[in-house]
Amino acid sequence: MDSSRKLAYLIIKDVEAAGAYSNLALNTRLSRTSVESPALVRELVHGVLRNRTLLDWQIDLYLSNPAINARLRIILRMGFYQLLFMSEKMPAHAAVNETVELANRYIKGFAGLVNAVLRNYLRDGRPVKLPSEDDEVLYLSVKYSCSSQIVSLWLASYGRQVTENMLKVGLTEPPLGIRPNTLIENNPYLQTQFVEDLKGMPIDADAYEAGLFSVQDESARSIVEVFSPLPGQRILDCCAAPGGKACAMAQLMENKGEIDACDIHESRLRLIDKEADRLGIKIIRTHLRDASEAPAGTEFSNYDGVLCDVPCSGLGTIRRKPEIKYNFKQEDIDALAELQLAILRNSAKSVKPGGRLMYSTCTVNPAENEAVPEVFLGEAADFELLEQRQIFPQEGGSDGAYYCLMRKKDL
Repeated sequence: MDSSRKLAYLIIKDVEAAGAYSNLALNTRLSRTSVESPALVRELVHGVLRNRTLLDWQIDLYLSNPAINARLRIILRMGFYQLLFMSEKMPAHAAVNETVELANRYIKGFAGLVNAVLRNYLRDGRPVKLPSEDDEVLYLSVKYSCSSQIVSLWLASYGRQVTENMLKVGLTEPPLGIRPNTLIENNPYLQTQFVEDLKGMPIDADAYEAGLFSVQDESARSIVEVFSPLPGQRILDCCAAPGGKACAMAQLMENKGEIDACDIHESRLRLIDKEADRLGIKIIRTHLRDASEAPAGTEFSNYDGVLCDVPCSGLGTIRRKPEIKYNFKQEDIDALAELQLAILRNSAKSVKPGGRLMYSTCTVNPAENEAVPEVFLGEAADFELLEQRQIFPQEGGSDGAYYCLMRKKDL
């Protein structure tokens, strides 16, 4: 049995059965296991997870009873994905045979069913069948493999064209965002063309370990640039882990000033310390703190700028974490919005007069984005809106994100 397909199956099972994040499961398994083709592992894992609903729709057309074992369904998804999306790279007989071998290994007694289903699909000419467009939500949900709740939310919020564009982008490979380390003199990564030439190339591990660059999406970089902390200022990053924005701010500040970076998990604070150390950053101090609780006394007060990059549904990052598309629950959003508002309210207490307050997310959802600072600004007469923006994932290839920059009025 091909080792790459075997590992892909185990990773998908980790995500489906154990709730693992696909990016972490992929990196962990690949770092521990030698396989013939890591690229094939990544393509199968990403492809199957991104196209899960469409694959299931096709599979169910060839089953007399769709209520099948979860492991069997994963293996059938892998087989159908190879036949649907990898025909130019792989002969059909190889895809079928390797999928049958997987079934022999992991679900004894079902290899014959897998073989019959895949060969029946081939005999039919590999059709891609979709539901009727009369049911707009179901049609888009199946075609682009996305939760019907997300489709309904986006249609109601942004209309058909924007929604379909987001769904299309959600099926693509995300770009590699490189942030050069400006603290290193004569850093070759500071040359624009050098960074452009790196897109699509494997990461240079030695250069990364040397701190020449960080991997960060363009939308995250733009939020930090709009926030624009200055050298010598005091900055509070309320929900800082794993530290990408805190380190980006430190670079803008030329390693001068103070950044207090907070998180509720001590293990994640260590990630911030490790990243700051890799980049040669000296001005970040980490703190174990729950940002949804008001600071005690004068602790965490009188900052020039406060960044609230709050926990969110992550709908702007579904290319990187496709499992988000299937785990989204609309009923969870109310509780999430309450948490986001609590963090914003309490963080605002740390801003000095004339200071700036940035609220940001990595999602595309008005209830978590515009609605939260709207409530806050309606309550807080001493703050004013400077600018806000919803970044859609189809705009320039970045992740979807939102920011709202506010200012505390002078006394």
